[in-house]
Amino acid sequence: MIKKTFEKVNEELYCEKLDNGLEVYLYKTDKTKNFYITISVKFGANVTKYKLNNKIYDVVPGSAHFLEHKVMALSENPEISKRINELGSLANAWTSYYGTNYNIFGSINLIENLKLLLDIFYNININEKCVEEEKGIIGEEIDMYKDRIDSLMSNHLYKNLFFDSYIKNTVVGERSDIEKITAKDLNRIYNDYYVPNNTFIVVCGNFDPDEVMEVINEYISNLNLKPKTLPKRVKEKEKEIVKIPYEEIQKDIEEPRVKYSIKMDKRIFGIKEDSILKDYLNFILNSNFSSSSKLFEKYKLKGIVYGLNYSSSIIDDYLVINISAVCKDPDLFIKNIRKDIKKINITKKEFERNKKRYIRNYILDFDNIEDIEYGITMELLLDNKIDFNVYTYCMNTKYEEALRILSLIRFDNECIIKTIK
Repeated sequence: MIKKTFEKVNEELYCEKLDNGLEVYLYKTDKTKNFYITISVKFGANVTKYKLNNKIYDVVPGSAHFLEHKVMALSENPEISKRINELGSLANAWTSYYGTNYNIFGSINLIENLKLLLDIFYNININEKCVEEEKGIIGEEIDMYKDRIDSLMSNHLYKNLFFDSYIKNTVVGERSDIEKITAKDLNRIYNDYYVPNNTFIVVCGNFDPDEVMEVINEYISNLNLKPKTLPKRVKEKEKEIVKIPYEEIQKDIEEPRVKYSIKMDKRIFGIKEDSILKDYLNFILNSNFSSSSKLFEKYKLKGIVYGLNYSSSIIDDYLVINISAVCKDPDLFIKNIRKDIKKINITKKEFERNKKRYIRNYILDFDNIEDIEYGITMELLLDNKIDFNVYTYCMNTKYEEALRILSLIRFDNECIIKTIK
């Protein structure tokens, strides 16, 4: 194992890559008696089509999430489910656009929990009967998300922003999508993507790294897993313009909501790493649209909004900046934000304050093993690497670069979602 140290916080991470390509990351800490064990696959809802061995396969929207349900099928594994409950552990899973994560959180017998999670991940039985039975459960989950106003508006927003990108589909898919999914489809995806050189394990807690590594090595060697040629995701070509600039969603809620977004080609900024561009943008957006910003105070005093928030997303070659508001007067908010977003700026003092906030949050994350695991997992899913020098990176960010990025933001390609009663 290689031991690497996170700069300034002096926290250590043990890293090992098995001969078959499976990566293992072990974070040992005495700050907690609990542990968090996860297995992640670099396959998520952004794969709508892939190429393998000169053949192209279409992927039905919602397939990654559906496969998560069938791998983490505890109701079909009563013995494993019973043992997890006896240990007082919690088993769960989640799917994003960029990957799928299976996890167990517990406090008793880490080794047995680790073996149980490996059993869940590597011993699957996906057949037509269980797939058909699962469709009703996932259909209810889809309906649940549609009842949540924030989820509903975000889904509509991305469908309106994009023509052909994966982001126009929700992670869970639509009911019409999941009806098309078959056991054959899921087994093929599992065999193509759930391979050792596309998988990584993260263990966080108070344990002996050598013992945990020995258990993983023994378990994986008994399976005789070999690395495979990985599929290549086929990206759909996307237009720069917005598909639908304006939409009203009828929803019976007391306080109207608005999402105001702008879409642009990220390549205009000339930054290769998406994470760097997003960090600079978040410094800028936090100074202008957070709950402590002058604009929020101005809008609040004028009775325009009750709440204001922001986000930025990078979807393949495109950047989306989104301003979300809970409004007293949605039309007045839209009128004002259209003007004020073009006036956004950041002072050097604000920039330095954002850098300090970034470092503070980074340090605080090491107080929680779930935050640590999530940070490691998302870096690997998004960037395929872990940054151990975050402090130096953050300190090297330049105010002049923030101003350059700010000067290149385009405001003409807008998309608005508004709720009405």
